[in-house]
Amino acid sequence: MPQPESVSFEEFRVILCELLSMEAERLTPEAYFVSDLGVDSIRMVEVFLRLREMGVDVSPEMAWGIGTVGDAYRVYTECTAHGEDGMT
Repeated sequence: MPQPESVSFEEFRVILCELLSMEAERLTPEAYFVSDLGVDSIRMVEVFLRLREMGVDVSPEMAWGIGTVGDAYRVYTECTAHGEDGMT
């Protein structure tokens, strides 16, 4: 597993923007992946895989807690701040 990178919310948003093929303006911290952005389960798995590439391994328990873009960034920052890989 690579060491977690340190990226700002703006950088994180650009990564998601490219991954999800969306305009950055839509990816606010309050935006829900499913209801606001129309992200389906396959695309959410892609988000989790990208987090893994960034050094954060999202456990199934953690995945249930990610509903918004802000939630995803919070999980990312918590794991990178503590040097954890996201596994419980």
